[in-house]
Amino acid sequence: MKFDFQVGTSVKAHKILGKFAGRIDDDAENKSKKENPKAPFEKMSDAYLFALMLGLSRGEKSEIKKHKNYANFSSIEGDIDIATLMRLLGEPEDMESKESARKAIEEYATWGLIYMDEHLTIGLDDYRLSSLFE
Repeated sequence: MKFDFQVGTSVKAHKILGKFAGRIDDDAENKSKKENPKAPFEKMSDAYLFALMLGLSRGEKSEIKKHKNYANFSSIEGDIDIATLMRLLGEPEDMESKESARKAIEEYATWGLIYMDEHLTIGLDDYRLSSLFE
């Protein structure tokens, strides 16, 4: 299955996504510029994939009530075969259709972003992602 669709997160998780990629002002004209050098990711797409893998590996999803589109998923995944990872680690219903795959990707990524913000961040710019590997 080729993942060629728009993905997003909840409004709350989208702000967290920007924070982990060093984007301080969500309304800034140049969203590609990293404003916080302490942020752990250079690009929002890297933070999105990391959050997706965190949620998928833990089998955790967050329901999205207020949705905000982020990007076309085919431009995010690059050479990574997310479909295979979802078949191996996800729930069977995640791969029933393109729509179910899109929804699952968004929910895994949203859970990952919220988890990272609540458990792996101290203050405004102290990130503790390494604690995931302890």
